[in-house]
Amino acid sequence: MKNDRGMFYGWYIVIAGFLLNFAGIGIIMNSMGVFYKPVVESMGFTRGGFALYFTIAALSMMVMAPIMGKLLEKYNIRLVMGICTVMMSVSFALFSQCRTLGQFYALSVFLGIGSAGSHIIPVSMMVTNWFHARRGLAMGIVFAATGIGGLIFNPFSNWLILNYGWETAYLALGVIIGAATIPPALFIVRARPSDMKLAPYGGVEGAKAEAGGSAPGLTASEAFKTAEFWLLAMMILFIAIANMGVLHHIVPYLTDIGYSSTSAANLMSLHMTMLVVGKLVLGYLADRLGLVKSLVYCLVALAVSIGLLYGAGSLWIAIAFNVLFGVAISVRTVLPPLMTSACLGQKHFAVIYGFLNISTTLGSAVGVPLSGYIHDMTKSYHIAFALYIILGVFAGALGVIALRRARFPLGGAAH
Repeated sequence: MKNDRGMFYGWYIVIAGFLLNFAGIGIIMNSMGVFYKPVVESMGFTRGGFALYFTIAALSMMVMAPIMGKLLEKYNIRLVMGICTVMMSVSFALFSQCRTLGQFYALSVFLGIGSAGSHIIPVSMMVTNWFHARRGLAMGIVFAATGIGGLIFNPFSNWLILNYGWETAYLALGVIIGAATIPPALFIVRARPSDMKLAPYGGVEGAKAEAGGSAPGLTASEAFKTAEFWLLAMMILFIAIANMGVLHHIVPYLTDIGYSSTSAANLMSLHMTMLVVGKLVLGYLADRLGLVKSLVYCLVALAVSIGLLYGAGSLWIAIAFNVLFGVAISVRTVLPPLMTSACLGQKHFAVIYGFLNISTTLGSAVGVPLSGYIHDMTKSYHIAFALYIILGVFAGALGVIALRRARFPLGGAAH
């Protein structure tokens, strides 16, 4: 689908979203595990205490998420995202100067605020606005970037730490975040097709609605009164706790059971490779099979993969875990915005998804330090892993119930 000037502009939105997620999530969320031991051992922190800086960033992002949704709808998206990407990259680079936990915690507040307006919420909003047909594929592509970022930056960060120290690694990655996110935020992004006198990709009725500025859906106040909103919120919370509780502790866990830091980082890169594959496949499946089947397949795979960690002392089982977990955890980013659109519509998507993103950030805030504190108390991650398997099962049940009640499925995509 093209406009008079060539390629449909929505694909440029996909490119911008890819870059924003590549650095904003690929580094900040998916590559932080390699910093845990070096910083803790260098500064004398506990794992739980140091992991709390990520919790503070997540809580800041949680508080700002609904506010950011309103700002993105009301003001020029390039202005909002430009400010946020600068804040995100600068605060991350300044971690290189921290010498106390208090300094890490203070900068984490600004990192969370900047992150709220830089990737998950605005990228999800733009993709759902710009695409009616191939929405799952477009969402899969932009969030595949998070896995590619993790694939590249886990071994690269480990190399920087081993050769130049964790301070230089933080500074270098902060510069990379800025270079990858600030230009697309300032020059490429557009909130919706109507901003450029265009219609969304695919769907005649949906295109007319979007062009006329009256996309179907509930207002935020209406959404809060529905069972679907709260089912989605709990599903997203449970998935985020399980995902981040495992993700940030893969490298520490593998090194605890005998792997070198380099081997653990390489296994993490395998996980990130499969995350890329998983997000592309999941986007395709969401378009072809519907959201219910896609959700069930992913969460069954998630529970099985976490169970494999109990035998990860064997290299082949560790490889199997990283392959399966990488594919399964694509459920965290690809499906929630698609499910939100199907259940609650597009009318006030940014605001509604901003509120739902509270569950994402709260889950991240809980999962990362929870694993650390469980390890500090029991000298093992086994109890944490069992908890996350249970949460994955509950998340699947809640998501299926929500989708069975979907009000605005595109072409029956919810079923």
